Order: sequence, then structure tokens, then C-alpha cells
Amino acid sequence: MKTVAEQLVVDASVVAKLYLRDEQYTDKTDLLFSRFECGEVHLIAPRLITYEVPACIKKGSARVSASEQVWRNALSSFESLGLSILDDSDAKAEATRLALSYACTYYDALYLLLAEDLGCRFITADDKLIKTLSSRVKYLLFLASYK
Repeated sequence: MKTVAEQLVVDASVVAKLYLRDEQYTDKTDLLFSRFECGEVHLIAPRLITYEVPACIKKGSARVSASEQVWRNALSSFESLGLSILDDSDAKAEATRLALSYACTYYDALYLLLAEDLGCRFITADDKLIKTLSSRVKYLLFLASYK
């Protein structure tokens, strides 16, 4: 009998750690993505992630003065990662409602909304989001506690 992979919404704060190796919790990111590569975990994100991760790579590259080859390789790796990217263009009103309700950013609300719509957990490395919402949003998972 084939087991169904766990489904998680993943945000840019987690994915970027694949490329920004000087950040906290890269070991947890490695564990998550090793499970993703084996098919044990199915990772999903709104289209927004296709803009956020490159922005994180740019910021990290500037911080460590990475060569052009290094950041180009990171971008290429991200593009071929194989995340399930879902169109979020029709989610503007609902994401705005959620952002206002939870007092979080519109961007965070897109991830939260996707997790709610799919009925799955949302994994993030954003400690501010965790501190703000962990008592109210039970499907929120902090990368630091991922096992």
C-alpha cells in the first residue's frame, strides 16, 4: 500500500535557506528538502514565492559578496526545484481579508490562505510571524521545530 506524502505550504524564508547557508536552521531545511526529494513531503507555494526567493538570494549575495556565478547557480537551482506553484492571482480579496484579520503582511496572508484552502500545514522560518500567530493559527509550523 502506497503512503500519501505529507503536504505542506512552504514560504520563501524556508526555501531561501537552501541557498543562504549562513542562516539559522539550514539543517532543518536540508531535512525537509531531503524528504521532498524522496517524495515523503509535497511542497506547495503561491506564485509569490517565484519573486520572493530570488529577492532573498539577491540580498544574501550582496551580504556575502557572492560572485555572479554563485547567485546565478542559486537562481537556476531554485527554478528547477520542483515545488508545486499555484496561481494566487484570484486570491487578492481573501488574502487582504486574512491579512487584516491576522494583522500580518499581505504576502504572509497568501501563504496562510493557501494552507487554509488546501487544509494543510504552513511551514515558515519567520520567527516574527510565528510569535504573532502561533497561538491563533494551529496549522502554522516553525521550521526550527521541524522533525
